[in-house]
Amino acid sequence: MADVAAWHALAKLHHLDELEVVQLMTCTPVAITQQCRLDAAAVDLREAHLQRDHERLAQTFCELLRADLAPRLGCGALCLATLMVALERDEGLTPDMAVAVRLARVLSCKLERVYAFSKLFKE
Repeated sequence: MADVAAWHALAKLHHLDELEVVQLMTCTPVAITQQCRLDAAAVDLREAHLQRDHERLAQTFCELLRADLAPRLGCGALCLATLMVALERDEGLTPDMAVAVRLARVLSCKLERVYAFSKLFKE
């Protein structure tokens, strides 16, 4: 996403502030094509969330948001780890943790697009 207008549209859509957009813009895009890398990201998110390490959460969410995710990979663990953060209530969050929650919500949207993960929760 090199287009500044697209970054502004993303920020407006997901209620991101300027610092969050800059953090996303400066994060180097990578390709995640192996299941072990996706699973490792899920573990990192769960650990950072349990430790309330908002910096690590935000960085991992940024990396995943910029990543080119292979659609054939199993996303269950990553979706659950992301939703654990994304579904946190806004009230009572520190400003730094609120950043991680907003980024988790953006990643949830991306995971839905790439993996249609809502199908995992339907019977």
